[in-house]
Order: sequence, then C-alpha cells, then structure tokens
Amino acid sequence: MYVDLSIPISRRAPGVEFEQWLHRDGIRQLSRRIRALPGDSRRDRYLNFWRWLIGARRLRERDLPGGCFLSNEFYRMSVHQGTHVDAPFHYGPECAGEPAKKVMDLPLEWFSGPGVVLDVRGCGGRVTAAGVKEALDAAGSGLEPGTVVGPGTVVLFRTDSDLRLGTPAYYTRSTAITPEAVDHLLDLGVKVIGTDCWSFDGPARAMVESFYETRDPGALWPTHLHGREREFIQIEGLAGLRGLPRRGPFTFMAFPIALADAGAAWCRAVAHVQEPR
Repeated sequence: MYVDLSIPISRRAPGVEFEQWLHRDGIRQLSRRIRALPGDSRRDRYLNFWRWLIGARRLRERDLPGGCFLSNEFYRMSVHQGTHVDAPFHYGPECAGEPAKKVMDLPLEWFSGPGVVLDVRGCGGRVTAAGVKEALDAAGSGLEPGTVVGPGTVVLFRTDSDLRLGTPAYYTRSTAITPEAVDHLLDLGVKVIGTDCWSFDGPARAMVESFYETRDPGALWPTHLHGREREFIQIEGLAGLRGLPRRGPFTFMAFPIALADAGAAWCRAVAHVQEPR
C-alpha cells in the first residue's frame, strides 16, 4: 500500500501565480506557435510568419477533433512551496568548509529507504535531543547510540501541523526541531530528516521577536543555519504522517525534482507500507 505524504500545491495558495490554457484555448496557442518550429531555417520562419499573418497558416476549431487541442498549466512559485527538499546550499554557500551541495548534487539513494516516524506532538513546540531519544524508544526504531545506519534511513517528525494547513495557525503554531535534535540523528548516521511543519525552525514571528528582544543572531533560523556546520537534508511540508505505522516498517521515497542550480526542489513524498496478510 502506498501512502501519499505530500501537500497538493493549490493554484490559490499565497505566493503562487497560476495560468491555465483549457482545451479550446489550446487551438489558439498552437496556431501561434506553429509559425516557427524547431529546425526551421530563417527563410522558413519568415515565410511561415507571413502565411500566418494572412491567415493561410492558422488553425481553426474544425481542424482538430472536437474543436479541442491539449491543455497546459503554468505555475510560478518558490521552490519552497508545498512539500519540498532543502539541499545544503539553501543553508549557506559552504558546509563544513566545503562548497554546499545543490539539489542536483544530492545522491538519489538518500531519498529512498527505511522510514521511522517520531511522534513529537507532546514536545511543547520544541524538539530537543532528549525528545528525539524518547521518541526513538517509543517508535521501537532500534536507533540508539552505537547504532550507525546508512544515509538511506529517513526520520520523519510527526506533529500533525498539517491539520492546520490553510489557516494562519499552520505558520504560527509549528514545532521547532532544534540543532541538538538534528545532531543526535546525524550522529546515528541519518542524513535526511522530514517534518510535517512548514519549517524546521518553528514560527517565524517567534524567532524574529526573540531576536529583537535579545539581539542574539542564534535566534534566527538556527536549525537551517546549523546546516553550514554539518551536512543534512530537510524535507518540509509533509502531510499525513499519522497514516503510517507507529512501530511497523515502511519504505520512504521523496525524490527532488531535477532543478539545476537550485538549493531546494519540490518532491512527491510517498511511503510504501506492507499490508498485513
């Protein structure tokens, strides 16, 4: 059984610009685009454009079955919209003194492997190393000091924040995963960590207000910036983690879209759960 762990990107979501050509619009768009086709010479382009101007090279509804062509959609949005993978380059230009990896530098084997869900709903909005240890024990994960796993093991933090999706509370009541919590997992060999919150660093407003109150730079996106010291991958904006077995095995998959020169990319996060016989 496959469980979808992704947030659908809505055309009406803040920060998303959307345009759609429906099937009858497609005729008009195609008619404009066949004025010049790949492989046309300069002479072909000139002649075809002239033919289009005088109407000899235009498509009409009667030229296509049902008067319809193909639909098309255009989205303009941040690579951090919806469920997405953060590469180390997002955190800073360097990681541990080396050039930080971008999306296309990340090994694909990191994004498919055994998954572990940590239920941290009772952490009080802030997950510490102690909270990770407690949740690992409760999950029966077998991950403990002295146990080193491969980078294909993915740990997911369940907060049920996605139940507030579409409301301001999705952003103002999210759970922060602290750098020390991340370090505990990195020490075990985990490379990819996910959350069903919008960010690993908790509510932006709380961080900003804390900074202006203390003037401590460490108050601003501390877990993201910790990625300049130690390499790890974040998957943010997951959903439906409550649909995964609390102690049973499952395989997690979330391959980032192949975006060149990007520090993050959208992904389709999915879990494969073995159905009971």
